Amino acid sequence: MRWPKLLLIGSVLFIFTGCAADPNYKPVTVSSLAKSQIDEVIELHQQRLMQDLKTLTIKLYQRNPSQRHDRHMRTLEDSVARLFIYPANVGFANWDGFEATEIIRLALTEDYDGDRVLAFTVGMRRMLMASYNDQTEFYYLSSVDQQKLYNSARNIEIAAWMLAEKRDANGKRLLLSDSLQNESRNLSFQRIIGGMIATQDNLAAIMAQKNGRMVKTVMVQAASMMFLPI
Repeated sequence: MRWPKLLLIGSVLFIFTGCAADPNYKPVTVSSLAKSQIDEVIELHQQRLMQDLKTLTIKLYQRNPSQRHDRHMRTLEDSVARLFIYPANVGFANWDGFEATEIIRLALTEDYDGDRVLAFTVGMRRMLMASYNDQTEFYYLSSVDQQKLYNSARNIEIAAWMLAEKRDANGKRLLLSDSLQNESRNLSFQRIIGGMIATQDNLAAIMAQKNGRMVKTVMVQAASMMFLPI
């Protein structure tokens, strides 16, 4: 009985050592064995979404440098990186008890006294991560709700409208993003936000097909500033 066992062990070792010699070989881990292809698709969409949000935050600070509360303490890149180190719902005790969309709305309220970009990013990140059940890794028994993903995409549209339109009593925009009338045309903010919307809508369609469920579409009036539930 020992020889068949030895042959089996030898075969397994041969497979793994042979794969390891391949320059394109991706090591097999316990976590990777517990993932399906759809789990990896979810994670890739989430990673792209968070990277776009990080890029958006950097660009907002570049357009609104006086907003950055720690501008005298660290570089812009380090400042933004710190926002994404910890889970979305960790830290910022001053916003405990606030819904994510309330924080977004607060950031674009005229009488808000603080770093508007920080508040906008924290609110957006919490809202978007809620559409992934605040998970960053997904396995066979994990899932995300296609309706939450769809609703979050519509909420991005509303937040983008508020970012472009909210002004103070003198008509000055609370946060600068895309170019003003007297500036050269700059659509980079629209491209980033459009990419975030597309990422969420694309994954919502994938999950709807996987789960065999329809997404309930909604006609959103951005000007109403009524965020959808996540």
